[in-house]
Amino acid sequence: MAALLVAVPLAAQVTPPRPVQRPPTRDSAATSRATRPGQPRDTSRRDTSGTQWHPADDVMQALLARQGYTVTRYQGDVAAFDATTNAFSISASAGQRAQVEREGQRVDTDSLIVYRDQHVDVSGRFRMTAGGGQPPVAGVGSATYDMSARSGRLTNAHVIMDPWYITSDIGKTALGDSVRRIPTRFYGLGGTLTSCDDSLPDYHFALKEIKRTDRTLVARPAVMYIRDIPVMWLPFVWQDVRRGRRSGIMAPRFGVSDIVRNNPNYRRHIENLGYYWAMNDYMDLATWVDWRSAAGGDSLDPGWYKVGLDWKYSWKSQFLDGNIASSYQRTGNQSDNLAVSWGHKQRFGDRSITSSINYVTSTQLQRQNTFNPYQAMSLIKSQFSFSDKLGPASLQVGGTRTQYPGRDQVDQQVPNISLTSAPLALFSWLTWTPGFTYSETSTLHIDTPWQFSQRFVSDSTGQLVRADSIDRSQTTRTINLNTPIRIFGYEFRSGVRINDWEKNYPQEQVVFIGADTSRRETRVFPRTFGTEVDWNPQIALPSLFNNRFKLAPTISYSNVDSRPFWVRSYLSGGKFAHQTKRVSYSIGMAPTIYGLFPGVGPFSALRHSVSPTLSYSIAPKATVSDEYLTAVGETRQGYLGGLPMSAISFGLSQNIEAKVPAPASRDSLSGVAGAGQKLKILSMQFSSISYDFERARKVGRSLAGLTTENFGTRVSSDLLPGMDFSLDYSLFRGSTMTDTAEFDPFLTRLASTVRFSKRENPFTVIARLFAPAAAPSIARDTTATGLSEFGRQGTLPVAGTGARSAFNVPQVDGWQANFNFSLARSRKPRPGDQVIQYDPAARCEPLRLINQFEFENCKARPTEGPPPTDIYGGTPQVLGPPQMNVSGDVRFPLTKKWAATWNSSYDFVRHQFASQQVTLQRDMHDWRSVFMITRAPNGNFAFSFNIALKPEPDLKFDYSRASVRSGR
Repeated sequence: MAALLVAVPLAAQVTPPRPVQRPPTRDSAATSRATRPGQPRDTSRRDTSGTQWHPADDVMQALLARQGYTVTRYQGDVAAFDATTNAFSISASAGQRAQVEREGQRVDTDSLIVYRDQHVDVSGRFRMTAGGGQPPVAGVGSATYDMSARSGRLTNAHVIMDPWYITSDIGKTALGDSVRRIPTRFYGLGGTLTSCDDSLPDYHFALKEIKRTDRTLVARPAVMYIRDIPVMWLPFVWQDVRRGRRSGIMAPRFGVSDIVRNNPNYRRHIENLGYYWAMNDYMDLATWVDWRSAAGGDSLDPGWYKVGLDWKYSWKSQFLDGNIASSYQRTGNQSDNLAVSWGHKQRFGDRSITSSINYVTSTQLQRQNTFNPYQAMSLIKSQFSFSDKLGPASLQVGGTRTQYPGRDQVDQQVPNISLTSAPLALFSWLTWTPGFTYSETSTLHIDTPWQFSQRFVSDSTGQLVRADSIDRSQTTRTINLNTPIRIFGYEFRSGVRINDWEKNYPQEQVVFIGADTSRRETRVFPRTFGTEVDWNPQIALPSLFNNRFKLAPTISYSNVDSRPFWVRSYLSGGKFAHQTKRVSYSIGMAPTIYGLFPGVGPFSALRHSVSPTLSYSIAPKATVSDEYLTAVGETRQGYLGGLPMSAISFGLSQNIEAKVPAPASRDSLSGVAGAGQKLKILSMQFSSISYDFERARKVGRSLAGLTTENFGTRVSSDLLPGMDFSLDYSLFRGSTMTDTAEFDPFLTRLASTVRFSKRENPFTVIARLFAPAAAPSIARDTTATGLSEFGRQGTLPVAGTGARSAFNVPQVDGWQANFNFSLARSRKPRPGDQVIQYDPAARCEPLRLINQFEFENCKARPTEGPPPTDIYGGTPQVLGPPQMNVSGDVRFPLTKKWAATWNSSYDFVRHQFASQQVTLQRDMHDWRSVFMITRAPNGNFAFSFNIALKPEPDLKFDYSRASVRSGR
């Protein structure tokens, strides 16, 4: 049995207050631009109920509470009932909409609703809502709705399906029921589809037939209009409207030239032919195929295909997520490359695991076949870390492995183990802080030049059988055991360090038998090795005069020679030899001297602070055995390690600071609350210089006492925000221990970083300094970073969707410029020094006439190898040409809608650009267009144009042309 409950206020009742009017759902007639380009669209569920119901009186509440009835509610300004037709009409007023609701279904309008049993006729601007979170169907004109069948016919219908807006000239809706699992459906003849919420959309699709369900949107045919200009015809439009992940075919990536070649030399290139599988709520899988045509190929670009796979998993409740990816590439000349990436993060309690594994079988193919300059320059790096809490101690286990694009060399640090503890208060007067570390570092397949490149193998008669290339490698293992103890305020520092290394390749070296210069021999060692064990206890006494001089006395039981205490090496035949220890005393001070000066210009006060560091050390005379000198490759003649020590060391840093007055601030530079803002006008740090008086007295030359042969400085200023400048000098030609040493400062390294942005540059700083006191403070621009795009892309995954991402197109928010300059060079060797001159051009010269691309690639390889790990004898030094380059990253808006970026690096030694990337971006409200030109360091060139719809990036138009440099 059904009861009809009318909720229309009558004259005999107390008129309730007017209902709160809610803003109607936006339709095509709306003229609002609430959603601006660049602002996120509000995706929260909107209230589409139209108006609220009037508060019910006691009688109405009692009727609504009765059980066993189906309730139909009405509300409007005027209600009329026709007894002959059983029609009940509700009309709206200027400030109140009319509405009818039954079982969660609601129809409301600004005009008239006529209800006949279960049929509703609506006119005006109306809305139909199925309830249960179903999106509403709106329209203008007339509609007929059957509540029992939950369907209706309407004209000028509007369907909102975030972010899409659908209009239809004639439509039919079948509202769903989530309880009965009946989906909502909409059918339309003639209409439009767009995501633009303007009254006159920037673009739209003109559709002939439309069908929308709770899962999909299908329309046919479709003509795309930009404003009122048709630009494209599509046989149909299909869109999955369900939220979340869905399995399906992936959108392929190709350009117009890949369909119709506009150049006979163009090589077709198609990517992303694959399938995406949403396995469950915790994992998904994507697989695809990339292909490059072999038509017209050559030895450098023979064509290839690549198969990729990416499996992602994520269990948030288990604090676990990651992905496993792999790709296999095979070229037309039968070369192949397998790439594997694994990223994993897991945390359970105090225990956590993090890994980022990348591995390729052919770094040459990995570098050669990419058009992305970031991937051509990035390292192939893997790292793993495990951490846990063991009582008061923290355990860290990890490792890293690095491959280099286009090189065979591999650097790895596996494992790295660290066990540290918080200070343990064993007694009130005794505190112990133990610590343990172990690390193993290896360099495999070293590809820098050396004394020997081949090993000759002969038979029993001495005849040459073959010549094998030498696969050079080296390994270093280090153990540190620290046991600092604090007793009654005195700190006793003690630790044991063990270092073991080996080089698995032959090396020619001059040795001195018995540490005697008269017994000199030149030998070739098939491999070299060494083990050092060191122990240096030290007592740090309480500091004195902390307020002024900060005196810190120290007593240590140190080695006579600066090298480890026990040594075992290939020079000693694998036997351990030890040196002598002696007690040394030192005292150091680090005062800070201030000078306050009156303000000038925009500064209310100035302060100059000088922070010198001065230390003095003394130690008695001692001796070192010949066995120890032999083990470390030293000679007795000219050895000064056993002399008494009387050395002084001096360092300096200084800062010139200024205070910008704050409103109503009268404080000094003390930094108390209310004080003005402090600026560092100039900050300079200098490296320390040491001088040994005993060594100078023994040698008889003042210059011999100077034990510092290199000097460096670093300069920065807040007036030039983002700038950092540092340089290093070699002060002497030759060692100060020799008679031929000359004071000849030589610049060995220079590095400078300059960063400017719209909010951080010298002009804005000066403007703020001279602005009124209420002007904003001078602060660092947190949106500007010192890294260029190349720096941010320092390491990339080698497989999976992360490696397949197209070129990085950064967003432009104001202008920004980053420049990095670096210079590194070595002083020319003196006659008699063991030096290996390395000229990459000469080494690669045989490739010039064979393969120009490989010749350029060969020259681009690093010219300096890893530093030698041994400390014995005269290890040859590898000297290459100087390296000087600059890299830049510039971003700026050209107009309100246009923006440009430029990334580049230039090599001043080779006089060529290593890489280039230029982009132009255009914000078109609903579209984004990008023009991009790239040149990777491997010589590959690519040009692309892309325009994509923001709410549906797979709907795009693009043109691309890519070529592998062949030297022609």
